[in-house]
Amino acid sequence: MTGLGERWRRVYPAYHRIADVYERMNMAMTWGNVDRWRRQAAALLGNGAARVLDAGCGPGNMAKHIRAGRYVVGLDYSQEMLKAVPYDDVDKVQGVFERLPFRDDAFDAAVAGYSLHAAQDLERAIVELSRAAREIVAVGMGKPDNGLVELLFRMYVFYVIPLMAKALAPGRAEEYKALREILSAAPGNKALKALLERYLDLRYFGVRALGAVYIFAGVRRATQLYKTA
Repeated sequence: MTGLGERWRRVYPAYHRIADVYERMNMAMTWGNVDRWRRQAAALLGNGAARVLDAGCGPGNMAKHIRAGRYVVGLDYSQEMLKAVPYDDVDKVQGVFERLPFRDDAFDAAVAGYSLHAAQDLERAIVELSRAAREIVAVGMGKPDNGLVELLFRMYVFYVIPLMAKALAPGRAEEYKALREILSAAPGNKALKALLERYLDLRYFGVRALGAVYIFAGVRRATQLYKTA
């Protein structure tokens, strides 16, 4: 299985407790780039994407870039995150990637903003997203393929980010140690791209921050319609 697997049970209790500091820490961890990368991903949405699923929506930080002129549904496992979404025109649904509570082709596109990397079963999540939507666009935490860069990024995640959390999210430093689990379970960027190409015709796959962040956009392969992993 590619994804968090049983680590998911350790990561998600922490995720519930960071809604109020989520964006503050995202800005710090990405040195102010998080929203720029969200906008770059949102710009990859096809012109015909009128119905969009914001998968793993968190407190609505991706929704603000995609909701204009569109019907958007925000999906998240955490009720605390859903309650923090400030937009009345975004419908909120509790659920997980691997078992989406939507019919086939319910959406024109699915967007995942810094969430897909936390899937319990990454391959199953991709299959489900491509069942519910023809197009998938995502930005998330990557794993650099260069060994030295990956080591430096690992040190950043394991040691620097918890120190940031102590300063910017008092009392939540332990919760941010959950990122260690996500990075440890993540496939390298090349492996991620290969997995995506099993199910999507990729229009774009690129990395930012030396591979610490990925952005991709793809359309469901016709041969994968409604197949399960």
